[in-house]
Amino acid sequence: MIKVTDGETVLEFRFDDLLRFHGTRSICGLTVAYKVMEAAWEAIWQGDPPTRESLDVASAFPGPGTRDGFEMVTRAVTRGTYEVLTDVAPSDLVAEAAKGAYFFRLSDGQQIIELGLKPGMLPEEFIPKRRKMARGEATEDEAADFRSLQFAFSDKLRGLAAKEAVNVIDIRPVVQ
Repeated sequence: MIKVTDGETVLEFRFDDLLRFHGTRSICGLTVAYKVMEAAWEAIWQGDPPTRESLDVASAFPGPGTRDGFEMVTRAVTRGTYEVLTDVAPSDLVAEAAKGAYFFRLSDGQQIIELGLKPGMLPEEFIPKRRKMARGEATEDEAADFRSLQFAFSDKLRGLAAKEAVNVIDIRPVVQ
């Protein structure tokens, strides 16, 4: 569960809450966003939830599911503190995405945490199939197969502990 404070209220978010907000169209990105938030909260915000309005988010993966997952919890898109990074490459700590990389930076104004989806989390055939879909070259059967692959990946990722799926790359104080 992801917790943030909003004024005097503590808001609690489960994956199903994000799913009701976004839907299933980009379920993989939504699942990645939730798993990244789980890892960040476990690393630095487990005992004391951050204030919602203090959270800034940067993502090297531009997908709508990821954006909506972070938006529901942090409202960073609405507040103008959500940034899409275009200069981050995959690495031994950050998985490649069909577009961009699965790298994320969150900050509460006091601390910055950088995280990456671990390489090897995505099924090997995921990126080539996603790129084929994006080019409009997939048959109906291939599109249906990719959709099944998306749900299988989401199920797998949700079944893992955050530390099994996400690398915490760096935690540092914000330099004022």
